[in-house]
Parts: sequence; C-alpha cells; structure tokens
Amino acid sequence: MKKFLTLLLRHWVKTPVKILLTISAVSLGTGILILSFSAGKILDEQVVDKMNDNGIIVNVVNGEWSADGSVEMERPSQWDSNIFNSLISDSDSISSAALLMNDPFTEVTVNGKSYILRSSAGTDPSYFDVYSLEIISGLPMTQQDYDSGFKKIWISEEMAVMLFGSAEKAIGGKVIPPGTRFQRGPGRSQDLLTQYSVAGVYADPSEVARRSYGISDLIVPLTAMLPNDDNANRMLDFMSGKMVVKSSETSVDKLNSEISQIVENNYGYDINLLVWEGTPKGESSYMEELRQAVSIFTVSVNILGIVLLLTSSLGIFSIMVVEALGKKREIALERSLGASQIRVVKEFWTWSIMLSLMGAVIGVILAFILAGPVLGTMAPLLGELSGNFSEASGVRFTSIVAGFLLALGCGGILGLLPAFSAVKGNIAETLREV
Repeated sequence: MKKFLTLLLRHWVKTPVKILLTISAVSLGTGILILSFSAGKILDEQVVDKMNDNGIIVNVVNGEWSADGSVEMERPSQWDSNIFNSLISDSDSISSAALLMNDPFTEVTVNGKSYILRSSAGTDPSYFDVYSLEIISGLPMTQQDYDSGFKKIWISEEMAVMLFGSAEKAIGGKVIPPGTRFQRGPGRSQDLLTQYSVAGVYADPSEVARRSYGISDLIVPLTAMLPNDDNANRMLDFMSGKMVVKSSETSVDKLNSEISQIVENNYGYDINLLVWEGTPKGESSYMEELRQAVSIFTVSVNILGIVLLLTSSLGIFSIMVVEALGKKREIALERSLGASQIRVVKEFWTWSIMLSLMGAVIGVILAFILAGPVLGTMAPLLGELSGNFSEASGVRFTSIVAGFLLALGCGGILGLLPAFSAVKGNIAETLREV
C-alpha cells in the first residue's frame, strides 16, 4: 500500500489530469458495464425465469389442426371429464389441470352499460392453480361452486376497476352476459337474460404472462352454463376435449409424450391429441419471439458495456506506455543490478491494477447512483416488457461482481502489455542509447 501511494503521488504530481481522466473513464466504463449486466439480469428474472419458474403450462386438445392453423376439436370428445384425474394421478410432473372453454361471454352488461370483453373462460377451480392467480378480494371458486353450477363469476382487478370502480366494490356486483333470444308467439321474441354475481377478484397477471398464456379477464364455472338436470354430466363429458395443464417438466416434447401415454393407457389408441405451449386459441410464436428478444437485448447491452469498459481502460494502457518509455534507463539499471524481468513486470502490473481498482470502486458507486435514471431510460425501449423492467430495476449483486472483476482484468492485462516490451532488449545497449 505504501508503495502504491508513493507511485500515485509521484504520477499525480507529473500528470494529474491524465491520472484523473483515466480513473474517471475506468469508473464510468465499470458503472455502465454493471448497469448493462443488471439490465440483462432483470429481464431474465422478470421474463424468462418467471415463465419457467414452475415448469410449463400447455394446452391439451382432443382434435386436429385445420388447414388455416385453427383447432378442429372432436365432438363428442374421445375422452371424458375424468381425464383430469388420470393426468394428475398417473403423472409425476403434472400438478394441476383445468377444463377450458374459450370465450363463453364476448360482452357483458353492468348497470345498463355494455362492455366488450378481451377474453373470458368457462372452466373449473383448478384454473386458478394452473395460472397461479391470487384472489385479492372476495372468495375463491370452490368445488361446491363448480358442482352446483352457481351463477358466479371471478374477474381480474383491471376489469373490476373498469366495471365497478374497485376490487372491493365489485364483490356482489351483477354482470349480465348476452341472453338467448326465444319466440313467444308469432312476431314476438324476447331475450332470456341471466345475472351472474361477482364472487371474487384476482390480481392482474403480468402483461407478459397474460399475452403468453391467454389468461382470461373473466372466469365463470363451466357448469353454470349447463342445464341443471341429468344431461349436465353428459354435456360436460361432451365438452371436456380442451384443457390447460401445468407441469414441472421443462420440455414441451417430453410432456407431450407423457400425456400421450396416459391418454393411450386410459382411453386407447387412435386418440387425436394436440399439445402446445401458448394461448388456448392456437399455436403462437409470441413466447419464442419473447425469449429471443430478451436474449438479443441481453447480449447487445452486455457487449456494449464490455466495449465501453475496454475503451475506457485504454487510458491505463497509455499511462503504462508512457511509464515504460520514461523509465527505460531506470528499468535497465534495475536489471543490471540484478532485478528480474518478473519483478519489473510485477511493478507495472501492480500500478495498473491499482488504477483499475480505484476506477472499479468508483464505478460501483456510480452504478448505484445512476441505476434509476439509466435503467428507467431503457424501460420504454422494451415495449410491453417495460412494466416488469421498471418495477424490478436496480443493481444486481452478481452484476457488481462481474463488472468489478472485468474492470480489474481489463486494466491488468492492458497494463501488462507495455511492461513486456520494456524488459526486452539488451541492458548494455539500452543504457548506451539512453
């Protein structure tokens, strides 16, 4: 430490501006590198890691792909409603599965005003487990609600605010879906309207999760739309050809094989089975494009940060070059008195490492100071990911460690290069030249 302070004071007296600019450049490069690493880490945490946190969610359909890319379901289904119990009991990875009917309601009326729905789902209580939806007001859907076919609905917080003003005010509110028109006589018709009561409100999923999986804004027990008679179970079996499944498995292909085996064991061969990851309405490239976008963004900002750090570390290289040229005679004298090349190189390396260390420490401090403004500026560039990015913005510990070590490494390596040239050559010739 004493030797370093001596070196620092000596060089500071000679070239204070150059030393200050070099340390400032290294600190700025280190800070930007830490922020770029943090930005990539945040996206991985908020998008990729969350999507893969609990395995995968897939759609399972008894049907075939049509020529236009839509799903043609088997009617009646080639399996019955017991398929859900079979999947969970016969699989080690499947934790929950829910029956699904897409968009039973396309619009609703509340207090005389009509609203077009973004999406809705007729399903069972397991739907909340599949998508990890948290009830924030009211009560969750119970098996009794489902078995009895109660006229209840569950809506997202966003929809609760839009329809009723808040999640708390939504509980007990009446929602009327489009009715069924029937004839009452020649030239006379009437809509048969059914009121549904809001039983619960669940927290909004992230926009990424909503778009990735097509999570609905309104959920209604499928049994609430079936007749309350002996035909209900037969109709339920008839409509059980579509479901969403949550599994701890991370490969869609492996999960597809597992589900196919279970279906074959319980319902025989020649069952038309489709399994895909994405929204219930069909295959979508959104999730793959999202992963690619996160990967490209992460690689791009990390490369930019490394390039900036290397550029800023060139100041250390410049100082070491000047040092090697200015001390050429002194180095030759040291070697003539018995100093080894390694010792001379070590002196250069120590000085460059100390400069890098000072810059790296200041760079870490700058990263904390600039985290909010810099990462906040990046957020709008990420489109629909901006919400996740802004909420989780901040410097990550692993990014600090990586940036700090890279700053030391770049400075140390660039500082060594002039040292190797300084110790080469004949000592006697060097003394005569100088």
